[in-house]
Amino acid sequence: MKPDFIGLGVQKCATAWLYTILSKHPQISMAWPEGRDKDTKFFSCFYDRGFEWYEALFHDCSGEVIGEYSTSYFYHVESPERIYDYSPEMKLVVSLRHPVERAFSNHKHEIRLGRVSGENTVFENGLKNNPMYLYQSLYYTHLSRWLKYFPREQLFIIIVDDLKDDSKKIVQQLYRFLNVSYENIPLIHNQRIHETHIPKNKALERLTTGIIKCFRQIGLGELLDFLKSKGLKKILDKVNTKKEQDVFPPMKKETRASLLKYFTEENEKLSALINRDLTAWGR
Repeated sequence: MKPDFIGLGVQKCATAWLYTILSKHPQISMAWPEGRDKDTKFFSCFYDRGFEWYEALFHDCSGEVIGEYSTSYFYHVESPERIYDYSPEMKLVVSLRHPVERAFSNHKHEIRLGRVSGENTVFENGLKNNPMYLYQSLYYTHLSRWLKYFPREQLFIIIVDDLKDDSKKIVQQLYRFLNVSYENIPLIHNQRIHETHIPKNKALERLTTGIIKCFRQIGLGELLDFLKSKGLKKILDKVNTKKEQDVFPPMKKETRASLLKYFTEENEKLSALINRDLTAWGR
């Protein structure tokens, strides 16, 4: 069993939302790797385990179209060639957002996971602590590496800003790209998935997560999605979420200005490469 398409990332660019949108389609089956994390990480981290191990991740897939998502692939230097050698016809999905906002969201994600504490919670210190914040946002550098191996028509590129304007349209385009039905769009298409937050009460958070997991295991996933669409999760999160300003120190204006300048040439090259106006990323 081999995948027909692979989601490459980028981290903090609506990848959890995209994974959910794909996995909810009745004709699509997604890999479910060890630990039930959406990322298989095979072509980046576990390549030494071999194709038998990788393809075993798809044994339970019954859809007409099979795929996987790994946010580490996009920036991993060896992944393009490895995937091309494995399947030159592979379809690829990648999502991109404002590079400075992505870097800051990456920082907040690290804080939420407890990997960053103390003085490093200040974004300016976080930049020094973690070079990957900026490296992952070098979209032209990484995308041009993929295009050395795969023709442009095999890549579906999503600009996250477009999801805010018309998420349904983007989902339909994605489904068409994968040659599956695009008439029925999941209820969650207009919802955000995995918003960065820090719970006030971790025990309550674990309880809520456990209930959600239990509901999905007994086949009540659609009911959960319906309740989410009615705003139930937003209410629960609001009750049990610390205020953002109390957890995530804001980015300084001079830092944003410096980073906008840092990404200027990279964004201009990307704009030409994908024939897309990205001037909004300069603000």
